[in-house]
Formats: sequence, structure tokens, C-alpha cells
Amino acid sequence: MKLESNILLSRFTTIGTGGPAGAFARPETVGELHDALCHAQENDLPVAVVGLGSNLLVADDGFDGLVLKLAGELARAEVRGDLLVAGGGTPNAVALHRARAAGLGGFEFACAIPGTAGGGVRMNAGAYGGDWAGILERALVVDVEGARWHGREELGLEYRRSGLRPGQMVAEVEFRLTPRPADEIKALVADLQARRKAAQPTNKRTYGSVFKNPDHELTAGRMLESCGLRGHRIGGAQISPRHANFIENADGARSEDALGLMAEARRRAWEQYGADLEHEVVFLGALELAPLSK
Repeated sequence: MKLESNILLSRFTTIGTGGPAGAFARPETVGELHDALCHAQENDLPVAVVGLGSNLLVADDGFDGLVLKLAGELARAEVRGDLLVAGGGTPNAVALHRARAAGLGGFEFACAIPGTAGGGVRMNAGAYGGDWAGILERALVVDVEGARWHGREELGLEYRRSGLRPGQMVAEVEFRLTPRPADEIKALVADLQARRKAAQPTNKRTYGSVFKNPDHELTAGRMLESCGLRGHRIGGAQISPRHANFIENADGARSEDALGLMAEARRRAWEQYGADLEHEVVFLGALELAPLSK
């Protein structure tokens, strides 16, 4: 497995911002993934996985650690009976295609999640009433001590989070699906994609939903819209005019621009609604939101 250095992570994030990785590797097997984690531990390097970069904000100065991009057998998908088996780095679109071709339903909601099977486990990804917790059978988790299968309860899947610790990487996921005619799957996916396109800035560079929905009658997006934040801009980043819980790279944005928008959004949501919004996007590198003044 080849180790590269100073690879710009802006190439691997959907919003297109972020500095270089100290080290970068593309493990293709469980063994290579384990070796990479051991290398990171031996060299006292923090380690992170970049899937499709759709839920990731990387510091402009980069990440002084090891970044992994799962490839090879860790990015494939196949069907075994009523199980959809996907590598941790498999794009959800590829996994959904395999399920549809086999006449297996239950994964259609993932068409609205532009990420990977493994990334979905880490954050219990979900959309349109479905989530990973509802269909996941087990996941193969790798750390410096080796690889072990974890069931749904062991993974601690909750709303937009799991119990996975830093240094634990998802190498493979098994989803338990149910038979459904391929034409029904295709129609449902088309409907969900049309709904997503109508409500979200799917043709813009974003990192997906910025904040988790709070325990409030309003969603994060509705709350920020009512705070007058649609179209609000800092530097090259702006809060989407279409959906206030998205930040767009409008013109040469930096991650600091996006972070500034997030801070302003949290401030207004707190002042107007008393809601302490928690970010859904994952930070990589020296990025931090200042505490709210309560």
C-alpha cells in the first residue's frame, strides 16, 4: 500500500475546501486497512477516513495525520440472498444499484444520501423515514487490534450517531433487505430524488445538512430560514437560498468562511429560539465552533 503526502483534501470533499493531508493511503483489503491503522499508531498519527467527502469540512491548513480512502474490495457491493453486502467505502448509489438489480427493497432512502456504506454506519445516516439502524445486520469494524463483527446494538446507533470510537473503521456492512420488484424500487427512488431536488441545492457544492434537527417543533432548516439566514454570505460561502440548513461554496470559499456561517447560524437560533444547534458535518483538522454565550 502506497503512502502519499500533501494530498489536497479539497479534491475529496463535496464542498471543495480543505488543505493537505499529512499522509494519504488507499487500502484495498481488510489487511491493508489494519496495517494502515497500525502505522498510524506507531507514528502517533491521528487517522480519518474520507468517503465521498459529503459530510466533511476540512481545515484550510489541512490535517496533520493519516487520511484513508477505502478502495478495492473495501469499495464493492454484492447481494447474498436477502443481504446486501457493501464495503465500507462503497458509494450508496452503487449499493442501491446492486439491491435494485437483485429485487431487494429497503435501501431506497439512501438515494438521498451521497455518502458511503461505512460513513452511514458511523453517523447512522438516514433520510425520508429510513436509516441505517433500520436495515443494518452487522458491520465489520477494524482497529489496531484486528477486525471484528459488530451487531446493531453493539454499534450503538442513535439519531445521526454511533458508538464507534476514533481509530475504529468500518470495512464491510451487511444490510438485511426485503424482496421488492425492481420497477417499484425504481419508481420510489425517482420520487425521492425528485423530492430532494425540489427542496435541496443538489446542483451546488455543499457538505450536506449542516445541523442535526433539534428537539423542537421546527427543523434546523425551518428555524434558520425564519432567522433570515437564507442567502447570508461570508467570503465565498453562503447559506443556501433554497434550504437554510445547507452551506454552498458560492465562489472560492474557504472552510473558515463556512465555519463563520455556522457560528452565526447557531447564534441566531439560540437568541431567537433558545435552541443549541449541534452540527452534523464532521470537522477534520483545527476547526472548532466557539461556545454560545448563554
